[in-house]
Amino acid sequence: MIAIENYVETMFMNLPETEEIQHLKNDILLNMIEKYEELVSQGMTENEAIGSVISEFGNVDELLNELEIKKETKNNNIFKNDFPTLDLDEIDEYIAIKRETAVGIGLGVIGCGMGVAAILMGLQFNLIIIGIITCIAIVAISVGLFVMNGLKLSKFNHLEKGFFLNHRNREYIVAEDKNYTKSFTMALVIGIVICILSSIPVLIGSQRADYILLYTAVTVVISTIGCFFLIYAGCVKSSYSFLLENAIDESISQKELDRKIFWKKFNDSFWLIIVAVYLLISFVFNNWSISWIIFPVAGVLFGLWVKEN
Repeated sequence: MIAIENYVETMFMNLPETEEIQHLKNDILLNMIEKYEELVSQGMTENEAIGSVISEFGNVDELLNELEIKKETKNNNIFKNDFPTLDLDEIDEYIAIKRETAVGIGLGVIGCGMGVAAILMGLQFNLIIIGIITCIAIVAISVGLFVMNGLKLSKFNHLEKGFFLNHRNREYIVAEDKNYTKSFTMALVIGIVICILSSIPVLIGSQRADYILLYTAVTVVISTIGCFFLIYAGCVKSSYSFLLENAIDESISQKELDRKIFWKKFNDSFWLIIVAVYLLISFVFNNWSISWIIFPVAGVLFGLWVKEN
């Protein structure tokens, strides 16, 4: 069985990993396995059945010609462009670092909440100087977490320009994204519930005015814990969206690639152009009350362009 799988993989090794080719490979593998199992059930040994299946299958080039599928290697012109090819290890590394930074940023937000809480508690117990010093220390640590985690992600900044991704790795990302959906939903629910429950201490404190600042401090800390779950869920989910939205299929033609590059550059500068046009029209015609309409119109057009391209 493994020998048949390796044989099929070898036959399709030099073909572009398009969806059409992938379906064809899966169909061929399924047919060969069914034939192999049929021959074994008729009394053939495993080695005889494998040899018979492979010999009966024929040449992949003949099958491709019959199906009018052109056997092409990846367009060499594509690699003249400054786009890296992302492999499975790099995909896993990006997602793993995105998870780490999500935790770091979330902890930084909690730290900022604790800093605010320190000041409130200092005011509550007439320890203002201690509260301020504690706040500065905690916020400094939180800022350090923001900077450190931002630097972790900076190594992937070049991917924003686009990168090549084969069909198999794209399917892997889609599957991982789908598998994360349940955890994403759970984290959102937990975060929202905690944020809602964070109002309880303030409500209780409103009945005890002398300790209102203390209860407010507790509310701030609890709400930032809720934000931690929301931040984590959003960051991890965005990692899959980023990879899928910026990926370029390796089997793409040079013409299609050039078109994608053009639209990406256009989209990157679109809103700068719109703002420039808005200011120009507003200053020239001095009609600020109407010229703002350019933004909703531009928003609709931008949405259509992104959908089509």
